[in-house]
Amino acid sequence: MTEDTTAPDRAGRGAGKSDSPGGKLRDHRSFLQLWLGQASGAIGDQVLPVALSLYILHRGGGAGQVGLVLAGRAVALVVCLLIGGVIADRMRRTRILVAADGFRAVLLLTTALLLTQLPLGLLPLVTALVGAGEALSRPASRSLLPSLLPDALLERGNALVSAAQRGSAVLGALAGVAAVTLIGVRPALLVTGIVFALAAFSVMRVRDTGPATASRTSPLADAAAGLRAIRSRPWVMAVMGTVCLHLFAGSATALTLLPIVSRREFGGDVAYGVVLSAMGLGALPAIALAARWRPKARGAVSMLALTGYALVPLSLAAPFPLPVVILCFALGGFVVELYFVYWLSALQRAIPDELLGKVFALDQLGAYALLPVGYALVGPMVGLMGMTGTLIAGGVVVAASSLLCLAVPGVTRFANPSDD
Repeated sequence: MTEDTTAPDRAGRGAGKSDSPGGKLRDHRSFLQLWLGQASGAIGDQVLPVALSLYILHRGGGAGQVGLVLAGRAVALVVCLLIGGVIADRMRRTRILVAADGFRAVLLLTTALLLTQLPLGLLPLVTALVGAGEALSRPASRSLLPSLLPDALLERGNALVSAAQRGSAVLGALAGVAAVTLIGVRPALLVTGIVFALAAFSVMRVRDTGPATASRTSPLADAAAGLRAIRSRPWVMAVMGTVCLHLFAGSATALTLLPIVSRREFGGDVAYGVVLSAMGLGALPAIALAARWRPKARGAVSMLALTGYALVPLSLAAPFPLPVVILCFALGGFVVELYFVYWLSALQRAIPDELLGKVFALDQLGAYALLPVGYALVGPMVGLMGMTGTLIAGGVVVAASSLLCLAVPGVTRFANPSDD
């Protein structure tokens, strides 16, 4: 099917399910099982980078080594996401999720056992391998959801998944800091491995009506079909490019320098965990809002909100007092999650099912394309401009790109102008 094919009615994906706005998520058992698995995996996704970043600092490493550990995950996402998207449209998506969670469970349990024997230079490889498992699972989970729910429940379903992921991220950040500070990094990694194993078990029970046999087309042809679907929708390309700049200039800078600023200005690692947790907590009210509020101009609401993400790097530039930094990171979590729920639901409606996995993969690939470069450049940029200058530059790029994106036709409604 070409990119010009009209996307089918999303309500038809949940066979036998009503698309009445009065439907309840609790009536869809397979969705709830998927939700439980995603919630479990989200804990592991947050514990690992926090624990390893602090472990490196405790071993005498600096911003460059922390950046490499964070970049390991980003590189794996860039390399493996498209592969994950192609696979997600070729075989049962539940099988992909089980395999990815099982792989990460084994890897983290092994890392925990061998941690003291591993040189710091190998830790980026650990995060890269875990990131590869995440890259395989993301397109599968997101393209599986609309087959489990009717169209009218997509925002609520995406919101509930996001709520679980954000809530788990808060717990993961605190658990990572607590484990390193009070006990050591090994307990955090052991718990994370067990959590991934539980996530795999949960997804095993999901009923999947997706593709069961391999496609007859080549992987390159599949990828090209996904690219054509994106190119035929300029609003999709514009939003993807904007988010790529946000991660490159805003997230990479703030997340690399946050543990250093926390130690220098706020008294230690506890502040690091609290600030990261604030971002997860800030997302929760946005999730509740997006699940209920369905404005016509979802894109305009999303992109205007994302200008507020500039406060995340800017809050560290002075830095502001710790309570203000916590508030800014909470606002950053709020605006990102508001955008994310509307964005996922828009893609699930606009893209045909047989292309959805690839488009989700390309969306994530585009978002993370420059993130490894951003992490790698933080150290040199700090040497050139200082920490304050680097953080201010990141905030300016985030705000300006969000506003410029609104000039592209279709962005304001997250839909082709002809559909308005």
